[in-house]
Order: sequence, then C-alpha cells, then structure tokens
Amino acid sequence: MLVASSSYLQIPLNNDCLNATDLCANQTLYSTNLQATSSVCPGCQDGNSSSGNFCFEINNTVWFSFTTNSFGGDVIANINILSCTSDTLTSANNELQAVIIEATVPCDESTYTAVSNCISGSSNNLTLLGSNLAPSSTYFIQVDGAETSGLSAAECGFEIFISGEGIEPIINAGEDVSILPGESIQLNGNGDGLLSWAPIETLSNSFSSSPFANPISTTTYILSSSINDCVYTDEVTVVVLSPITVMTAFTPNDDGYNDYWEIGNISNYPGSKITVFDRWGQIVFSSTGYSSEKRWNGTNKGLRLPSGTYFYIIELSASGATKIYNGDVSIIR
Repeated sequence: MLVASSSYLQIPLNNDCLNATDLCANQTLYSTNLQATSSVCPGCQDGNSSSGNFCFEINNTVWFSFTTNSFGGDVIANINILSCTSDTLTSANNELQAVIIEATVPCDESTYTAVSNCISGSSNNLTLLGSNLAPSSTYFIQVDGAETSGLSAAECGFEIFISGEGIEPIINAGEDVSILPGESIQLNGNGDGLLSWAPIETLSNSFSSSPFANPISTTTYILSSSINDCVYTDEVTVVVLSPITVMTAFTPNDDGYNDYWEIGNISNYPGSKITVFDRWGQIVFSSTGYSSEKRWNGTNKGLRLPSGTYFYIIELSASGATKIYNGDVSIIR
C-alpha cells in the first residue's frame, strides 16, 4: 500500500525527461510517481502548459525511455497499477495517464509527437501501442497522475513492461561448433549496441563480434549486447573434441579378444577417413567413419591378412579444420 508522507519521501529520480529511466525489453520495472513534480512552459520538459501537449493535463510526471532495435516496428508498453495514495486518502485520485512520445530534440516539448494511443486516465492497467517505430531510435514514455474535480492528482506505484518486435533484442552468438584439439575457430556473433564476449582468456579480441577462440577444453562463450542501461545475452559452446587413441597391435583370431583394431574416441569424428596399407603400399582397408560395424578385423576383401606391420593414415575433420594421424599397427596371429 502506497502512503504519502512528504517528511521522508523524495522526488523520483526520473522526475524529468532528462533523467528518464531506461526500459529494457521484456523486463518488468517497478516505479512510482509519488512526490513527482511537473515542469510546464514553452520548451519545457513536461509540456507547454499545465493542460499538456496531448490528451491529459500534466500532474506528478515521471519519464521513461527506450531504444528500438535495428529493425524497428511495433512496441507495446503495459503499465500495471499496484497501489495508490487513494487507498488510504479519500481526497486522492487513483487514475494514471500515459503516452509514448517521439522527440526530435530530446526533452524539448515543442518537438514532441505522440506515437501511440494517449490514455487520459485509467484506474485499470494501461496499454500503449507504438506502431511502426523507427529503427535504432530513442522514444519516451510520459506517465502522469490524473486529477479530477475534488480529488488531488493520483500518486501510484506501478509496474511497467515493454515488448514487441521493435524492442526485441537483436543478438546472436552463433551456432555451437566442435573443433579439433589445439585448433582455433572464429566465432560469428552479431547484435545491436556495444558487443563483448566472456570469458576473455582464450579469445583474440573480446570486443569484436567475430573473434578467434582457442579454448583448451569445451567452453561456453557469452555474447553481451549493451544498449544504454540494458544488457542482453546469448551464448555459444565450442566443443573441444577428445583426441583419438590408436591401438598399435591386435590379434584377429576370432577368440573374442582384441579381434578388431580399436581407435579410441573415433566416434567423435563421424566423417573420419581411415586408410591402411601393407608394406608395399597397397591399400588393404579403407573406411569413411569408423563405427563398431566398420572396425577393421585384419582382413582384405574377406581374406585374412598375415601377421606383420601395416601402416595407417587417419584424417579427422571438424568445423573446416583437418588433422592427419599416421603410424603403424601390427597384426599378431
């Protein structure tokens, strides 16, 4: 319950247009016009006279501002009245009034234009609709206390919430990616406002939209977009794939033990290319991918190969990078 007492209450910080409170998309803000004042004169912040510039007289004015995204569009402001001094003072009104304003010269009433419906007094929740607002532009919301015959101007606590395509955050950290151990990858972020990444330790430039990342282990990077006092975020995960481990010998004797050539962690690389040669350079085994069904069992075209040393090339790829492993493996019978 809101109760006025001028002995200890202060004028709201957003009492004038120059100190308008920034509103962030899809975030509820609590505010009040209790003890707010009004500045009226030609060129003043609140209006050219007490009769106001639009559909209501000016009383107990507070101000809010928001910046549209780089596309612009419709913006909806919802004002939910929570409590008013009229709850305890029968001499006070309980209605608020509001409008969304464009100002070609910020906070100069002679340049104000209403870009939404104008609500002259409502004790219910207020909804303002600003249609087709310009991209990357700052707009103001003026909220006043309505005054009616025999009742003082309303002083109320309220919640304000803005949403819509014109204010929806534009920020994208990109798609999750996988990289080979020791490799780097260029992130592809974009968004409105001032961009920054975190954590910064493995980035080439944390203030670039597209820095190079060289994480040692799987890392989630958070891209932040700062617009006035609003911060929006998105994230991308760079998965550092585990290195493969290659078995150096196996015994394909159909005894159920070491019958296949095993390559640890190869399942992380479904597009891997494996080629095995004999000592004369002839291909005895090749495969794209190395699932359990494709494991080499020491044969070539169905014929058992003799004991001996064979030579392999394993080509791994991830996010456009390629890494080659080569070595030898022994068949023991």
